[in-house]
Amino acid sequence: MPDKAIAKGYRLVFAAFVAASLIFHLAILWESRREIAAGYGDFIIFYTGAQIIADGKSRELFKIETQNAYQAKFNVPQLEWPLPFNHAPYELFLFLPFVHLSYPLAHALWSGANLILLVIMLRWLVCYDSSPHSFFIGTAVFAWFPTMEAFRMGQDSILSAALLLGVFVSLKRKRDGWAGFLLALGLYKPQLVMPMAGALVIARLWYGLAVFTITGVMLVVVSLTMVGVQGAFDLASILGSMGDYLFIINPRNMPNIRGLSYVLLDPDNFAFLAGAATIAISVALYALCLYLWRGKFDAGDPVFDLRFALVVATTVLICYHLYAHDLFLVALSLILLFRYVNSGQAAHRTLPGAYYVLLLIFFLPVVPRYLIASRAFGWGALPILLLCSLLVVEIVHNERNSSSLS
Repeated sequence: MPDKAIAKGYRLVFAAFVAASLIFHLAILWESRREIAAGYGDFIIFYTGAQIIADGKSRELFKIETQNAYQAKFNVPQLEWPLPFNHAPYELFLFLPFVHLSYPLAHALWSGANLILLVIMLRWLVCYDSSPHSFFIGTAVFAWFPTMEAFRMGQDSILSAALLLGVFVSLKRKRDGWAGFLLALGLYKPQLVMPMAGALVIARLWYGLAVFTITGVMLVVVSLTMVGVQGAFDLASILGSMGDYLFIINPRNMPNIRGLSYVLLDPDNFAFLAGAATIAISVALYALCLYLWRGKFDAGDPVFDLRFALVVATTVLICYHLYAHDLFLVALSLILLFRYVNSGQAAHRTLPGAYYVLLLIFFLPVVPRYLIASRAFGWGALPILLLCSLLVVEIVHNERNSSSLS
């Protein structure tokens, strides 16, 4: 079969997957509109957390009884606990403008802000690629399950991805200070930030790391000023107890190494083995990622894009706590690899074909929700592992080619 025929067939299949995903997820959003307006979903933690701050009760922010009192007026059953706000308190400054609005309006405005942020991100990434299919790429990202889940839940995953993209753009423009500053702003979810900070250490970007450290310390001071030392202990108590409530966090539904370990190994009988496997594999993956960041740092080298994409994908895999909407970060890796593949610079001749097959797996409609309903979304780590494998192979091939030429 001619290559053009294969490409046309692939585009038709992928377009069908994207269309099916878009229709399916929009239907779920529409079906869930009343529950979303009533307070189901995660936006309630930001809304009520900001209300606590606005009411001058910031020292009580991480007291479960206070969060429960503010969430009780929504009449949304949360079993034994309220849905706890467990991020760094400085993040709530973003949500203070919403506290005097009705909850449905606040949720709608937050979703609108996320949509604008998503469009800006896509303009940065897709226009940089100069692809003739930019509109379709944007539609695909919007239709993707993690994206729609972030909108449905009212989560901050798009913001986290935007900050990481800001780090990438800043490094490309040789503005290391801005890279460190933007990376530090994402410390409200430190598990999504610290792996990238480790990569900057290997790259010896000392100025960016200094700005990251200073900004991070300032954010810690601001947060402690808000909630006090006791508030920090209350937050630690919340984080330590979350694993006891499967309605809040179920490891089997985490699309990371931890989730995959729990799916493959029955935690009721092999809890220690599942935990040990999670730690060992995560450490090995991160060590490999850092190893591939060694050597001379050159943000203008196309391989830098691959290394950055690898850190993002690895971060998702090794995160101890990861939700379905956090997978949105992988969109950065997918688009960066798409740009690289379409540049015609692939060192390994099988990379383009393997990548396009992987895209179909990522955009399978219905499957993610089926896995979540089956408490088996840990299988979602497999395509990310495949993505990391493609990135590692291509980086290694480039290094070998560079060594042979020198």
